Amino acid sequence: MNYVVMDLEWNRPLSKQRMIRDPFKLKGEIIQFGAARIDSLENMNIVDKFSEVVKPVYYTKMHKEVTSVTDITDETINKGRPFKEVCDEFLKWCGDDYAFVTWSGNDIYMLEDNMCMHDMDIDGLPECYDVQVMFDDQVTQDDRSFALSYAMWKFGIKPEYTHDALNDAINTVEVMKRLDFSEGLAGYEV
Repeated sequence: MNYVVMDLEWNRPLSKQRMIRDPFKLKGEIIQFGAARIDSLENMNIVDKFSEVVKPVYYTKMHKEVTSVTDITDETINKGRPFKEVCDEFLKWCGDDYAFVTWSGNDIYMLEDNMCMHDMDIDGLPECYDVQVMFDDQVTQDDRSFALSYAMWKFGIKPEYTHDALNDAINTVEVMKRLDFSEGLAGYEV
């Protein structure tokens, strides 16, 4: 099994009135895919990376707060590729037998919403494991969400530039190395 540590960046509507509501509320549109495939849960060596910018079709002007956090500009996204093309390439890159690993469950929900908006089938998406939950269970036990940057600070990890999808995937791998990931996975077994 491949473990694909995925991070997504997304734009949001410029105002609540401009939010797409049909066929459902689209809270964000993916503008960047980033992922790192690891060799095994024992070693967690990164063996391949994926990074692509997406040209949005719904939220085509960057929200100033998103640009402020990500440094992604209108110029950047205008050079991106269509979502469906990038997503198909990404899913093919993941391989035949894989699971997603993310920092928070938001990424998988955003991926599903964006795939649905582009009439893509989400039934084949794999299991997704949330490292943020594992971090809370094993380290803080505060029963709340923590930023990836906090986990890195807690472990003394010097981060790659944050809020870049690929770098955040790499940063998540570094946090995973300091957790008992097998124990975290066991929490998902029913």
